[in-house]
Amino acid sequence: MRVRATRVVKRRHCFRIAIGLLSATTTACAGFAVAQSGTTIWDGVYAEAQAERGATVYRAACSSCHSEDLRGNSNAPALIGVSFMFLWEDRSLDELFTTIRTRMPTNAPNSLPTESYLGVLAFIMKVNGFPAGANELRADPAALSQVLITANR
Repeated sequence: MRVRATRVVKRRHCFRIAIGLLSATTTACAGFAVAQSGTTIWDGVYAEAQAERGATVYRAACSSCHSEDLRGNSNAPALIGVSFMFLWEDRSLDELFTTIRTRMPTNAPNSLPTESYLGVLAFIMKVNGFPAGANELRADPAALSQVLITANR
C-alpha cells in the first residue's frame, strides 16, 4: 500500500511539473509573438489628453484602493514603478487593459465606459514616465496585444 501511495505522489509531482512547463512555454511564446511587432509602451501609444481624462477617472474610481499616488496598499497592487513593472513587464497592453476592465473597480467590475478604462490605462502609462504620442489608445484587442510593456526602450 505504501509503494502505491508513493507512485501516486510521484505521478502528481510529474504532472505538476509538466503543467508548469507547458504554462511557461505558452507564456514565452505569447511574449515572443508580441515582441515580433516591435511596438512597446515607449513608442507613444496614448495621447496626453487621454491621460488627463484618465487621471480624473482614476481619482474618482481607483484611488480609494490604489491610493492617490498609485502606490497601492496591502490590498491593492501599486500601479507605478518597480512594483508595476514586476507584475506587467513583458506582457501586452491588452492584458493590462483586459485586467483593468474586467476586474475594476472591485465592487463593480466592467461598470465604467470603455473610454474611461482606456483613459485610466493612459494615465498609468503617463505616471510611469512612458511618453505620449499623437493618437489615443483604442479598444482594439488586436492592436493593444501588439504593444509590449517593457522597462527598456
